[in-house]
Amino acid sequence: MEDIINNYRSQINIQEVKKRFPEMTESETPVWHGGPAMMSMVGKYALSILVLLVHMVFFWAAKFEDVEGEGNLNLVVGLAKVILDVSGVFGFVIVMMLIAKINHFLNTSTSGGWTTSWLVINGLIPFTIVILDWGGKLVGNFTDGVPDTPMWLDWYYPLLGVLSASFSVAITTHYRNSFQYAITDKRVHLRKKFLYFDSSTLGIPFEKVENLKVEPSVIGRIFGFGNIHVITDGIQSEANIEDKSRGTPSFPLSFLLGWILIQRKKSASTEDPSQCLFCIKDPMSVYSLINELIDNS
Repeated sequence: MEDIINNYRSQINIQEVKKRFPEMTESETPVWHGGPAMMSMVGKYALSILVLLVHMVFFWAAKFEDVEGEGNLNLVVGLAKVILDVSGVFGFVIVMMLIAKINHFLNTSTSGGWTTSWLVINGLIPFTIVILDWGGKLVGNFTDGVPDTPMWLDWYYPLLGVLSASFSVAITTHYRNSFQYAITDKRVHLRKKFLYFDSSTLGIPFEKVENLKVEPSVIGRIFGFGNIHVITDGIQSEANIEDKSRGTPSFPLSFLLGWILIQRKKSASTEDPSQCLFCIKDPMSVYSLINELIDNS
């Protein structure tokens, strides 16, 4: 088993890894370095494509005739036309809010605060433009000198869709690259640096490690990546304290906001990339490496 340590150690630049992890002590020797696999954020990329397609469908429905044929695309465009005929651009707003709510309820890797806010903003932008337009016209009926207010135009659909999807892909890629992991002969290091202000570091000495848990997702099994949870007393107790500290909202507040905040329950294991070796390549091999280092420590 000593071969696995030497094999990994020969594949990294020790000085470069130490530069990336300044919290490493001089007595530590890096053995492995990595981060989330490219396909680890496939859910967020797929959601970006879905949002772009929704914008393009509503643009086609608002600007052009039905798609020829009787396929699913014609059905979708026809449904978008009905929505626009009944409620105008507010139908698009409702569709975006429903996508945001469904995505939030499913409580998957795409259900975080950043992604939910991004989906809501996609709906709020046209809503705000229309409200400003209506408000400007209303005020203009009673007073002069009201500046021209913006109007929602059909070509805003593809413009907003392309800008929104591009932003989502860029921020998702940056988010994935903000996590870096390293394993030395003494501890496991987890580092996060997102948007230059959201940063954290976590070093877990081998003597505090009680267990390791490998958790590949369905997509991870296909593409060869998965999570490794390093279980210690300290991390577990912090999670328990956090759960116990959450209060129950009062009945009126829960009645009004419950349908917005409710989420599907999922397993207790965390998928926070700053708390585990998140979606790393060849997790079983890295699992064996950590076990071997623990035995040698």
